[in-house]
Parts: sequence; structure tokens; C-alpha cells
Amino acid sequence: MNLCARSKLIWVAILVGSLDWSAIAVRAGSAKTPSAIGSEPQQQPSAKVPVLDTLIVPGKRAGAITSKTTSNDLTNIFGKQRLTPKKFYGAEGQIELPATLITFGKNRSVTVVWKNAKKQQPFQVMINDPTWKTASGIGLGTSLTKLRQILGEFKITGLGWDYGNQVVDLPSAIQARYTGLSIAVDADRAAAKQFPADLHAVSGDGVTPVASDPRWKRLKMHVSHLTVSFPDRSPTVGK
Repeated sequence: MNLCARSKLIWVAILVGSLDWSAIAVRAGSAKTPSAIGSEPQQQPSAKVPVLDTLIVPGKRAGAITSKTTSNDLTNIFGKQRLTPKKFYGAEGQIELPATLITFGKNRSVTVVWKNAKKQQPFQVMINDPTWKTASGIGLGTSLTKLRQILGEFKITGLGWDYGNQVVDLPSAIQARYTGLSIAVDADRAAAKQFPADLHAVSGDGVTPVASDPRWKRLKMHVSHLTVSFPDRSPTVGK
């Protein structure tokens, strides 16, 4: 699934360079105090680099990004150099919204989709970084087996269409804790080639197999996308 198919940010380490004391030369002829004569220069403590916040709290925050985060906030938190403007297209191309891609490295990014062109309120945050996880350990790459251990029994919508690959029908008690988090899963590429009949059987908009279906296990299903949505943040197209 790509950005256009998913309808369904975070403290980043701001590098603070420590002073290079070896580069500071003592001026010729400058006076030295007795305590400084013959003594080694003291090493200055290096500045601490802020830790990247990668905790996902369903419906509340994705790292440092909350329902009140603005576009200017993203610049202050992550730095302008990490931000790239994008466009987000909803399922079946029904909506188009402004978005901001935040890049942390190769295959590591987060995308903030804005409620409208003002970019003052996030609509949702799409996670494409395996280091971002919920407190229970759900992140990109989490196996279906572990997902079932955390969430219990659920269903998965058929693969390969706009509303496909989605974890749905969670137990009510679990659903209450994970409201505001959309979880998408996908098959391992090698396994999909090895078991094409299984892949075909669980694909399309006409099927919603239970997570315990043995075909999912053969296909080595794993979490492929996570999306954090905020309450009362429905998009207002054109405003």
C-alpha cells in the first residue's frame, strides 16, 4: 500500500555540537594563572542530544505530535530540513489534503496529514518507521502471531484494495484502548510467491478472514502500516 491508498511525528534528535576546545588557541603572551600552569585543560561536558520520542498513544499522540500540533510546531520540533510538503489522497481519490513528510533516514519517515490548507490541526499521522511503537509493542514488522497475543482475536479485510489489509472487529475491551489507531498488515513477499492460492483466497473486497485463518500464517503476515487519528479532526476540504 502507498500513500494514496491509505486513508487511514515525534521528537527528533536535534544535533547540538559540543565545543571543540582543542581548536581554541591560547594567545601568545597572555597571562596564566598559577593553577593553570602545567595543568591539563579540563574536558568540557558535551551537550546532550534530545531523545527522539517514538511512542504511539492511540488517538492521543504519535511521538510529540498531538491534535494541537501545527505546521510551525513541526519546524520547531524536527527542523525545516526534515520537512517536505506533500499531498494526501484518500481512498478511491475521494479527498485531497495537504500533508508534511518528516524524514529521519532511509525507509524511516512519518507523514502528518492536515485537516485543511491552514495546517493548524492534524487529521492523522501515518507511521513509516519501525522504531515507532505503542506501549504494548505494536510497530511496523510486528508479526501476526504477536499481534494476536496483544489484541486477541480479530478479522482482516481482504488484501489489495483501498480498504483492504485492515485489522478490524477487535474485542470490545481491546477496541476501547486502541481507538484512534489503524493497523494494516501485509504478506511476506517470498511467502506470497510460495503460496499464491492462499494469497488469492484472502484478497479482494469480498472476504474478511479471521486472524486465526491458517492461510494468514503461511503468508507470514506482519504489520505494514500504522495510522494515528485524532478525535474531532475530520478533514474540511477546501477550507
